[in-house]
Amino acid sequence: MKKYIILFLPIFIYASSFSELIKSVDKNLLVKSKQEQTKALNSMLEAKKSKNSPFVDVEINAIRLKDTPTTILHVPGFSSPLPMGTKTNLDASLSITYPLFTGFAITNSIEKARLEVVKNELETGDLKRKIYLKIAALYAQVFSLDKALEATKEAKIAIEDSYKKAKGLYDNGFINVANLYKIEAKKYDIEATIASYKEQKQNALNNLFYITQIKANVKALPGFDLPLTQKNLIQKALQNREDIKALQTSLQIDDYDVKLLKSKDLPQVGFFAAFKRQGDDLSLNGNGFTNADESYVGASLKWNIFDGNERKNKQEAAQYKKNTQNVYFIDYVEKVKTEIKNSFLALSSLNFKKKATLKEVSASKSYFELTRGRFENNLASADELSRAIADLASVKGKLQSIYAKIFLQKCKLTLLGGTQLFLQQVRN
Repeated sequence: MKKYIILFLPIFIYASSFSELIKSVDKNLLVKSKQEQTKALNSMLEAKKSKNSPFVDVEINAIRLKDTPTTILHVPGFSSPLPMGTKTNLDASLSITYPLFTGFAITNSIEKARLEVVKNELETGDLKRKIYLKIAALYAQVFSLDKALEATKEAKIAIEDSYKKAKGLYDNGFINVANLYKIEAKKYDIEATIASYKEQKQNALNNLFYITQIKANVKALPGFDLPLTQKNLIQKALQNREDIKALQTSLQIDDYDVKLLKSKDLPQVGFFAAFKRQGDDLSLNGNGFTNADESYVGASLKWNIFDGNERKNKQEAAQYKKNTQNVYFIDYVEKVKTEIKNSFLALSSLNFKKKATLKEVSASKSYFELTRGRFENNLASADELSRAIADLASVKGKLQSIYAKIFLQKCKLTLLGGTQLFLQQVRN
């Protein structure tokens, strides 16, 4: 039985690197849904292309009349009805129709459908970019909580060690019982903090599993460089960001909406022809009254002269929609630039905090060691010792949290430049 348990363990316990979590995005259900949508749009594109080809139809009709068609000639001395057809009438035709000119409506609709495919592919890329950022945020959160958990566990060991020494001092009458209780209370407070960190960490791991379907074991932050300056990153973003390209594609689609409406101002010209035969039996050799061969060829022209200004109003509406989208695009680009500038400021601030916190850790460690020595010599209170232990744990967790935030900020900045820039860093 044990060997079967060991055999199945890899299925349920899977430690993964950050790069493996990022690779899993291709299998994300939301991404797959978007990819299926692209397939649907590709099929619609092919359907639009088919309108540029001739349509060939086969048609067979069979009619059985109740009475034989007759007519009466109004000729003096002759009033009997004369047959004008047969009860059974069959006809079959092979016809072809082809749009010679549609005011470029078909060409424009095909190009619009092609752009819809491109836009959806770009939106899929942007969805991946957002998921990458979510994974990075959860990864950093798990790391930060794990390190805070380690620091708090160290604090628990220190408080337990201090409790033992305080108990010895109390037993020998050097301190009163109140000091002992204060240390004991702090111990329980630390245990509650540990339980809270464990819960938060597990929640983050569950969310990470939901996105990636991988059970992650986060123990270290991967190396992550930021190879571009602010100016270069902005240029990279405007050239490569999938969301920006998708908006640009939307503007092109709006152009084709206007062109499609303008195509209705032009005439529609079509060609049609058919090979057709009819008769009163399956030989289709005529019925003795009309020609057996009813083949034809022809052309049609349709041109709307007046529609109560419907076309004009629709064209104006489409143009206003395009103008609205264009203004939104300009604002969106400015927003991206501002976000990149602010993100660089945030990274600079985090690097400053890191330097300050490193010094804070060193000072807290020295203060803790001093306070512990003073407490053991009955020169410091239990409150001072408890605070020193808690402060050291807090500042250690704070430092690791800053490391996690720096990693996340670098991920965010590269993702602000586009997914390709981010994936290059992940691979490196």
